[in-house]
Amino acid sequence: MEDVIANEFGWLDRIITNPENSALFEDGQLLVIVNDLTTRWEQENRLSLLNELSATYGQENLMLVVDRLIDVNCRKDWGENGKQGDNSLARFITLLWGPLTQAGFEFTSKQEGNITRFCVTRCPVADLAKKIGGEQWMYHLICLTDEPSVTGFNKDIRFSRTRTIMQGGANCDHTYTDLTRG
Repeated sequence: MEDVIANEFGWLDRIITNPENSALFEDGQLLVIVNDLTTRWEQENRLSLLNELSATYGQENLMLVVDRLIDVNCRKDWGENGKQGDNSLARFITLLWGPLTQAGFEFTSKQEGNITRFCVTRCPVADLAKKIGGEQWMYHLICLTDEPSVTGFNKDIRFSRTRTIMQGGANCDHTYTDLTRG
């Protein structure tokens, strides 16, 4: 079986295999899970690995580990981006949203005062996830990067979303509030 996560989302490798990941967990069982996940991540089909580890350790426990790795490492990575010059909402939008049209995403955006809203009506990541039966994992690996990415980039920007295509919604509604322009 093709490893779609490895082929399409290789940037996840540095998040999942970060050598500092084990320091994020004090709970013995979660530490075992993170060590198993990080050791095997680049060696096996990622979706199959997630499903196997979920069966072995429990879905809830594995999701706790994955969500923590995504949160901490995205926040750190985007924090580095924010330190490389202008960390305004406008720059964040350019960096994150700029390439998405070319990648097949369809969306509209609207700015009102210090609030910018995006409505995504086509998400090729959700299409791919559905094709491989990985919607649940892709939500945790991809969609859950949104909040820590923006708050890592600039702690004065808030993010909210009430629905995603990945979870069966008709669209994704991303809202960014720039507290520096309040």
